[in-house]
Amino acid sequence: MRFKTIRLQDFRNIQFAELAFEGDRIFLCGPNGQGKSNLLEALGMPTALRSFRTQDASALVRQGSAGYAGVYDVEHEHAGTVSLELRLEEGRRKLLVDGERVTRLGDFVGRFPVVPLSSGDLMLLRGSPGERRRFMDMTFASLSGDYYEALRKYQKGVTDRNRLLKNGGSDAELSAFESEMANYACLIHVERRAGMAALCETLKATYAAFAEGEEGPMLSYLANSQKESAQAYQINWERERTRDRIIGATQSGPHRDDFKLELKVGAAKEYGSDGQQRGLIVALRIAQAQLFYERLKTVPVLLVDDILGELDPKRRKGFWAACPQPFQIIASGTVLPDESDDWIIYTVEAGSFTLQKP
Repeated sequence: MRFKTIRLQDFRNIQFAELAFEGDRIFLCGPNGQGKSNLLEALGMPTALRSFRTQDASALVRQGSAGYAGVYDVEHEHAGTVSLELRLEEGRRKLLVDGERVTRLGDFVGRFPVVPLSSGDLMLLRGSPGERRRFMDMTFASLSGDYYEALRKYQKGVTDRNRLLKNGGSDAELSAFESEMANYACLIHVERRAGMAALCETLKATYAAFAEGEEGPMLSYLANSQKESAQAYQINWERERTRDRIIGATQSGPHRDDFKLELKVGAAKEYGSDGQQRGLIVALRIAQAQLFYERLKTVPVLLVDDILGELDPKRRKGFWAACPQPFQIIASGTVLPDESDDWIIYTVEAGSFTLQKP
């Protein structure tokens, strides 16, 4: 997949921008706070119509505007040249593919894979379990429509069960929700376990380009409830009802899963150096992109948001060694990259983009 053009209106600090991407290496250069990350954020939206920087859709709208619009021309391996139009109007999202309205997000997620790399990705290592669950869900929902639907229905089931717990719902009412939730929980668990195992193997091979030596990277899925059947989930929730009623929330299930990243020296969060941590997270994102490539048979686009400047020279070199050649890379930074002759350069100032070198 390749982005060919983007037209953007009233997105963050960008009043209007139109850019053409004729090559596989595009660089956005300018001081901080000018709009580089905003454009990359907009380019990341076609994967699942979600920002990789915020969960608040209203924050994406330029101040003083009622909504935003983005139009993308994409060259796709399976669909040819495709036009995507994404709008947020009066708080409602609207998506069109080649002029036709898309009403089921499950039919869209993962068709246009984009993988962002940014300094915020360190939260996958240092942040809360919620950050890591979002990574898992974004990855596996993009790979499987069944996973996306199971996740959506399971999350709704947890919300409904919590409401019953708080409002004194009967055992019969709770059983009805638990019976349906259990099937979705089992599918989510199976998909995450298999998916994280595959991602771990790809990570090991990818991280070798970043390592100083044999650093032994490991990615481990931490299931909150390792149940092998829907019935086992249902029995577990029934057994925990008394406690859950006191707390007013469902305390076990896939909505409390996590994963951890380790090196040979121990947990990467506690024992990894700053360089090791950054290299490990970049390797994780590249492994995610490679998994998309293998499973979807579609080349993802890499969005690299000012992160290469944070890597030491060896790890910067390792980044390029680990990136498969067919990937289109759209990157940003305050200074030009090494070997800048290979890049199409746009300068960025106050939300405006000027082509400097085609």
